Amino acid sequence: MLVKGRSQKRSDDMADDIQKSKLDALKKTARPCFQCGICTSSCPVFRVAPELNPRVSVDSIITKGEVPREGNEWLCAYCLMCDQRCPMGVSLAEILMEIKNISAREGKAPPDVIESAESLMADGCLSPISSRSDKKRTELGLPDLPKADPADVQKLFKATGAFEVLEINKAAQQEEAAE
Repeated sequence: MLVKGRSQKRSDDMADDIQKSKLDALKKTARPCFQCGICTSSCPVFRVAPELNPRVSVDSIITKGEVPREGNEWLCAYCLMCDQRCPMGVSLAEILMEIKNISAREGKAPPDVIESAESLMADGCLSPISSRSDKKRTELGLPDLPKADPADVQKLFKATGAFEVLEINKAAQQEEAAE
């Protein structure tokens, strides 16, 4: 039992080291940002959901060396407008994506993201091909689209570690529901 505790401690320490190195890399990536606000004014999501302020995410990484804890990074549509317009070449979309990855590994993915991942694993796709799309493809002389194979998606989830992240988030969601 004592050995297992030490092993878990080493594993946690390694995870903390990985997290720190990822944050250091994010900080280095974000450093050229001088908070001009072009990313925010370019963001279509910010227009309808001002709680997603890309500048706040970058500022949290640069000044505090940590990811913002509000969870607003999940609102990012990954449209890349911020990347295209940044005068300093900061890839804010990539920074926000890494913040999402860190949050997910910490078990903080939103319920709708967890549901989508579960649906993807179960069905092999997020939304089925509509009969209207099938009909239009036939009219245009296009071949039928291949049917998704959930086993392929499950293999990808396991090979990339997404399965473990999904399990972490499902457990966190169950703990939260139990409280």
